[in-house]
Amino acid sequence: MNKSVEYATKVLAGEIIAPSQVRKACENFLHEYNVLQHQDDYQFMWNDKIELIIDEIIKNLNFARGAKSAQPMFPNLALFQWFIIQNTFCWVYKEFPEKRKTREVIFTVARKNAKSVLSCVIHLIAFFLDEENATHYIGSNTKQQANIIFEELVNIIKSSPNMLPLFNIKKTYVEFIPKNCKIVALSGDAGKADGTMVYVASVDELGASNEIFKMVSSLETGQFGPRNPLIIKISTSYPIENGFNYWNEAVEDLRKNTFADERNPRKFGLIFTIDNPKERIQLNGRDAERWENPEFWPEANPLVAELDDLAEKLMEDYKTKKEIPTDFFLFKVKNLNMWLGANEGDGKFFVDKHTLVKSLYKPAGDWEWWRGKQQVIIGLDLSLRVDNTAVTFMWYNQADGRHYVKNLVFYPKDMEEKKSQTERIPYATWARHGYCQAIGQETVDFDELADIIINICRDYEIDVASVAYDTKYSQQLINKLIEELPMEVDHTSVEQNSRMLGDIISNLQGIIYEDKFRYAPNPLMESAFINGEIEFRQGKPYIRKGDKHRNKIDNLFSSFNAMKISMYMEMNHLYESNREFFFEL
Repeated sequence: MNKSVEYATKVLAGEIIAPSQVRKACENFLHEYNVLQHQDDYQFMWNDKIELIIDEIIKNLNFARGAKSAQPMFPNLALFQWFIIQNTFCWVYKEFPEKRKTREVIFTVARKNAKSVLSCVIHLIAFFLDEENATHYIGSNTKQQANIIFEELVNIIKSSPNMLPLFNIKKTYVEFIPKNCKIVALSGDAGKADGTMVYVASVDELGASNEIFKMVSSLETGQFGPRNPLIIKISTSYPIENGFNYWNEAVEDLRKNTFADERNPRKFGLIFTIDNPKERIQLNGRDAERWENPEFWPEANPLVAELDDLAEKLMEDYKTKKEIPTDFFLFKVKNLNMWLGANEGDGKFFVDKHTLVKSLYKPAGDWEWWRGKQQVIIGLDLSLRVDNTAVTFMWYNQADGRHYVKNLVFYPKDMEEKKSQTERIPYATWARHGYCQAIGQETVDFDELADIIINICRDYEIDVASVAYDTKYSQQLINKLIEELPMEVDHTSVEQNSRMLGDIISNLQGIIYEDKFRYAPNPLMESAFINGEIEFRQGKPYIRKGDKHRNKIDNLFSSFNAMKISMYMEMNHLYESNREFFFEL
C-alpha cells in the first residue's frame, strides 16, 4: 500500500478526520487508482517508477525548522502531504509515461500546517524529474513573503547533506547543478514573469491580495512551452472585502471540479476548511455554530487530524484569543481557515455571508422568472461616478411570505479600470456575467438607465407598484419613469438618515435571518450586504457609509429604499387588495 492509498483509505474509513472536499478527492483517487487506470480506454495511469524515485528523493531530505528540525522527512511527512505530492507527480499519460496529468495544484489549509514545506518539496522533486535548463519561480503578494519560502527551500537544502552538493546557493536564486536549472523568488509584480518560460511555479498567500491574479496569469502564460508545466497555488483564508476574494473563488472552483461528473483532470488539490461552519448545533447543552466544536477543527488542520498532540496547542491559542475580539476573529480566519467578511471581526455587520448565501435563489437571476410579476417595487441608489448606481427589483410573494430581489449595478465606463484596482472587484469580468453594466463614459447615463428599467418592465410584463429613491441625482430619471410606468403607489423619496432608515434596516435584517428573503445571484449585491456596517444614531440602527472604495454598500441602500415601500404596502394591506378592483377605483 503506497502512502496515497493509505491516506485515502483512512480518510474514507473515518480514521482521519477530513472535510467533504478532501473525502471526495480521496474517493475519486481510489476509484481512479483501483478501477479507471486498468481500463483500456482510460488515458492516465499511476507511474510506479516515479513513485519510487520520489521515495528516494524524500529519503535524502531533512526538515530545516520547527519541532522536527534536522529530522528526516521520509518517516515524518504527514499522509496528507504524501497524498498531494504523489498525486501531483505520479499520474501520467499511458501513451507518454513521462508526461504528467496534473498541471495545477490548489491547497488551502489553516496556518501552522507546513504549507511552505510542501511547496518546497514539490519544487525539489520537479528538479529531479523534469527536463534540463528549467526555471522555477516562487511567487507571493509581497517580496518578503516570497523570500520566506525561498529561504525555507535554501534551509531544507542546507539541512540535507546528500542534497547540498547538488545545489549552488546564491543570494537571489538557487541552481540545480546536474540539470542546469534554477529557482527564483518573485514579488507581486506580474511583469517580472512576462516573456519567460515557466516550468514550475508556486504562489503562496494568494488570499492576501486580489491583484495577485496578475502574477498568476503571467506565470500561467509562460507555461505553454514546457512539457510538464506545473503551478502550485497555496494560501490560508483571508477576510473578504467587498464580497470578493480571488483565492476564495479559486478554492470554490476546485471544489466544484472535485464534485463534478466530468472533472478537469489537470486540476487537483485539497480544501481543508470546516464544513458548514455556521450550521446550528447543540454543544454541551447550548445552541452553537458547528465551528465552535473542537471536534471539527481538524477538518481545517490536517496535521492535527493526524497528530493528536497538536490539538492541545490549537486549543491553547483558542483560549488565549477568544477574549480579544480582533484576535479571536483572526483565530477563526487563520487557525480555522474560515472565510469571513472583513467587518465580522467587530460584530457590527449587517449580515454575515454564511447566513446571506442561504437565501441565494438562482432562478430569479433570469428575467423570465420575473415575467408577469405584479406589485414589483423598484429601489434606486444613484451615483454619478465614484460610487455605484444600484437598482433593486423587489417582489413580495404572499404564498410563501418571502421577499425576492434582483439587483442591478451601473458605473461609468471610464471608471472601470480604476474601480477594479481601488475596490479590488473584477468589474469587467462581472460585467460579462451580467452582474453589472457600464453606461455612460465619464458619468453614469441616467437617461439610458431609465430606458433599461422601462424596457425590462415592458419586455417582461412586470407590473410596478412604486419606485423609491433618495433625492440626489434622481429628478430627471424619476420623471421619465413616472411618465412611462403606471404605479399603484406614488413614487417616494426616502431620506437617508437613521430616523427614516432605522426601522427599515431592522426589518430587512430580520427578514434575512428569518429565512424570508431570496435574491438573484450577484456578487456585487452580496458585497454590499456583507459590507454593511451597523452603528447606532439616536438609538436607531444605521449603515455607516465609510470608505467609498473599500466598503461598497450601494445595493444595500437601494434595497432599503424598496423595503420602505414594501413595509408601507404591508401596513396598509395593499398586498391583499384585489388588483382589478383597485384599478377600477
